[in-house]
Amino acid sequence: MLHLLRQVVEEVNSARDLQTSLRTLVGRIRAGMGVQVCSVFLWDAHVERYVLMATDGLSQDAIGKLTLTQNQGLIGLVGKREEPINLGDATRHPNYHLVPGLGEEPYKGTLAVPIIHHRKLLGVLTIQKTEAGRFGDEEEAFLVTLSAQLAGVIAHAEATGALSGLNLLGGEQRDVRFHGVAGAQGVAIGQGHVLLPAADLKAVRFRPANNIDAEVALFDQALGAVRAELRATRDKLTSELRPEELALFNVYVDILDDAALGDAVVQRIRQGEWAQSALASVMRGYIEHFESMDDSYLRERAADMRDLGRRVLAYLQESTPIQAIPEQAILIGEEISPTVFGELTGNKIAGIVCTRGSANSHIAILARALDIPTVMGVQELPWQALQGEELVIDGYRGHLYYRLSDEKRQYFEAVCREEAAREAGLEALKDEPGKTRDGTDITLLVNTGLQTDILRSQDKGADGVGLFRTEVPFMMRERFPSEEEQAAIYRAQLEAFAPRPVTMRTLDVGGDKSLSYFPIVEDNPFLGWRGIRVMLDHPELFMVQVRAMLRASEGLNNLKVMLPMVTSVSEVEEALAIIHRAAMELNEEGIAVQVPDVGVMIEVPSAVYLIGELASQVDFISVGSNDLTQYLLAVDRNNPRVAAIYDAMHPAVLKALKAVIDAGNAAGVPVSLCGELAGDALGAVILVGLGYRQLSMSSSNLLRVKAVLRQIDADWAGQVVAGLLHLDNPRLVRSTLQLALKKAGLPLSALGLAPAS
Repeated sequence: MLHLLRQVVEEVNSARDLQTSLRTLVGRIRAGMGVQVCSVFLWDAHVERYVLMATDGLSQDAIGKLTLTQNQGLIGLVGKREEPINLGDATRHPNYHLVPGLGEEPYKGTLAVPIIHHRKLLGVLTIQKTEAGRFGDEEEAFLVTLSAQLAGVIAHAEATGALSGLNLLGGEQRDVRFHGVAGAQGVAIGQGHVLLPAADLKAVRFRPANNIDAEVALFDQALGAVRAELRATRDKLTSELRPEELALFNVYVDILDDAALGDAVVQRIRQGEWAQSALASVMRGYIEHFESMDDSYLRERAADMRDLGRRVLAYLQESTPIQAIPEQAILIGEEISPTVFGELTGNKIAGIVCTRGSANSHIAILARALDIPTVMGVQELPWQALQGEELVIDGYRGHLYYRLSDEKRQYFEAVCREEAAREAGLEALKDEPGKTRDGTDITLLVNTGLQTDILRSQDKGADGVGLFRTEVPFMMRERFPSEEEQAAIYRAQLEAFAPRPVTMRTLDVGGDKSLSYFPIVEDNPFLGWRGIRVMLDHPELFMVQVRAMLRASEGLNNLKVMLPMVTSVSEVEEALAIIHRAAMELNEEGIAVQVPDVGVMIEVPSAVYLIGELASQVDFISVGSNDLTQYLLAVDRNNPRVAAIYDAMHPAVLKALKAVIDAGNAAGVPVSLCGELAGDALGAVILVGLGYRQLSMSSSNLLRVKAVLRQIDADWAGQVVAGLLHLDNPRLVRSTLQLALKKAGLPLSALGLAPAS
């Protein structure tokens, strides 16, 4: 059964459209389970009926024509109960409904299971047999498991409408909408540009071949190139490896020489498929075949096939002409590396869409810094099919639109004009101080990481840098930057903002931030080796970075150093020892530097309870609300499945933030907050009400936050927030605060909230 499940899932996922997937599914299940009938009914919400979309064993003429109401037959019963039904003789059940001409008369035993995706009923999968008797528990469990796998494929097709070939009873869909998570606010209209992951066999999907002969030639060239590469590597290592080890290269070459592999790929290309997906489909079949074998040695050959497939795919990707990125492109991909910002000019990118990640993924944070509307975690998006298509991003609600009607397009164009006018109106506040209406000073800082952040931040009148993400320059390279290279980068930041302070966070990798040349592979990376833990385990890296920071500060003295992911006082003591030693060494070398102010980030629950002890060691404290929220709520902030649970306005988070500011004030150390909560206008009001007077945010949000804070009183905010701390869920917190602001005369548009649709 497990082998059949893997085979069916692989073929269904690699099919070019939903109808092909369903035909493959019912055929495979009927043959693999030894039943006489397998059918799939899908629920069409537009007409509120089940539609027979595929069957193997019943009348083919009924496909797409036979419909059942919500209460009709056993299909309706399964959908209503949302649970399987397993009958020894379906004809005796009171809900049995015989459809003339369908051909169901001979069948007794019936098993039907609902197809559900994210709590939504999509349809029913059923099998039937002629003999009376219930299906076994293993068969029922298998079908339930398969329906769960199928649900994602159907949900994907339902979302795409005409893209997938699914069109139940209506015409071409307009205003097709994909749901995700709002990553960066704003609306963008642009042309889709797909960024494919490098040499990932699982990620490649069907695409029609524009020129079949050219695709065949490209595949042949790739095979030849990989053969030549393997032979050259073998010859180079002849003197270093034993004969049995060298034989592996010969095995690889023999596999590539095998006509069966090449013929299978070419056959798919001749049928109209581009070389990359033809190769990927064939290689996935080989991998699945080897993985299912009983012999352990043969199972290991699956890894060989995977490696070979990646090698050939890499050549195909390198040889395929890269389509130029159009102006105002909307970048689309599974996961988009932050390094893309270093390779493209700002006006090239109108928006970003990722099928993975959440509002607090690293890419979303950088997109907010650059004011690029972004939607994350669009799980059902057929992203590879959107190349060159006109798309609209609604970064307020987390929606992506395709095939817009004229009316909807005019609406979004109007929103873009309104956004531009509103942003232009905020420019007058650039040189105004950060104050509340009753005169309370609020220091408004920016989070930076890219060189382009300098100009953007200066244009907004920032009071300094509350968080410089030093890992970003590391991510832009293929190796660790040298001390000289780091010093030049840090000097540019310090000079640009002098005499205003620049707080540099020491290298914070691990979790969702990885370096290609320093991989950290862990089952649970957010609870693993990251932040200060990595730096203390690699004092040589830490020392180089600290020396570069101190050298860059010579003569400016506006540097502040911040330690990430601190969980204990001993970590701070170790880090301080290295910082003081670096300063001493540099002074001995004739470089006159001062020991900068050193602070810690409060990001994990343990640190919340150590404020007093930490305050005795450091000069300041900064709350990282993104990670603190993640750890307090036990929610992976990059997981779209639980994105709705991740909310910095959760009462538990607000109470922790209150505890930190109170403890920091009691200890006499400055406390700031540099998470995304500070850049949310509603969040900024809450923070001021809690007592925070230093907020650091993306430069794109600074003027909006300043505008809101200048229209409220700090005392009023304190009274409102005191009431919010007694509420029991974040939605109520948000709605109560919005109501209070509305009563105070602030329009929702001033808060940067989504415009009315």
